[in-house]
Amino acid sequence: MIPTWVWVLLIPVVGLCGVGGMLMTLAGNTSTSAAADLHYQCDSAVGPDPAVTTTTSSATTSRRAADTIPESEAPTTNPYAEWTIAPDDTDASTWQRSCASAMRSASWQLPPLQTVNTGLAVECARQFALAVVRNPATLEPGRNGSPGTADAATLTKSVIDAASDAAMTGQCLAAAGAGTGTVGSSSGATMPRTESTQVACGRPSSSTTTARSSVVLPSAIAAQGVCGQRVDTEAISPGDLVFWDYRSNAPTRVGIAVGSTQIVTVDPDSGQVVEQVLPTGGDVRVKRVLKGDS
Repeated sequence: MIPTWVWVLLIPVVGLCGVGGMLMTLAGNTSTSAAADLHYQCDSAVGPDPAVTTTTSSATTSRRAADTIPESEAPTTNPYAEWTIAPDDTDASTWQRSCASAMRSASWQLPPLQTVNTGLAVECARQFALAVVRNPATLEPGRNGSPGTADAATLTKSVIDAASDAAMTGQCLAAAGAGTGTVGSSSGATMPRTESTQVACGRPSSSTTTARSSVVLPSAIAAQGVCGQRVDTEAISPGDLVFWDYRSNAPTRVGIAVGSTQIVTVDPDSGQVVEQVLPTGGDVRVKRVLKGDS
């Protein structure tokens, strides 16, 4: 039986932003599929539902090719953003309420991305993250904790800032400043700076704009957790954000991928920036905020 809160959501969604027909297509004209899509959106934003047993495989395959729609047809405004749950609705769980709150700023999720990301920004993210492992002072002055330490949210925000700058300038200046060398364009020439727009939280810019996008991440792990597009762990790429250890319906750990099996993160005990193996388990969520080469 579909909970009351699902029906309350679906009725107004049909009239939002002209995407009602698209949602019905995704749902396969069945309320069961519609509820599954909503569950996927929630799972991507606030992590696993405590009421559902989650396995590693189900965490990465909850939406596959059968539900795929062209990225160009994906809404830039989350159709669930205006979803509310009545305070006296006893059918709604804490997880569902957390999801409703997260939908106000979360990106609408396509099925997990299956392709590896490449390009200048991606390589810059890898080099800069590894540079911070060698020298935490690479992060902006005044944003570290005690000498040699950092916080994970600042780490990921700084890496994505540097990678976004690289996409616009053609050079990974942050990595160069850390002694790793300049990452130039594929031809070796410096790309001219072009018109740019800030894209909060890794949301896609309008398909009609030619401006490059500078991704702006929030400053807290929980807020970063709703950013970007879900990625299958088989396609994880440098610059992808890795969230895990969800508590109270929010991630408490974040790292940035530097390869298919390695991430850079902050050790919670020592505060040191470290490189480690990609975490595994049912509560690992991978998000992509950097736009690669097309």
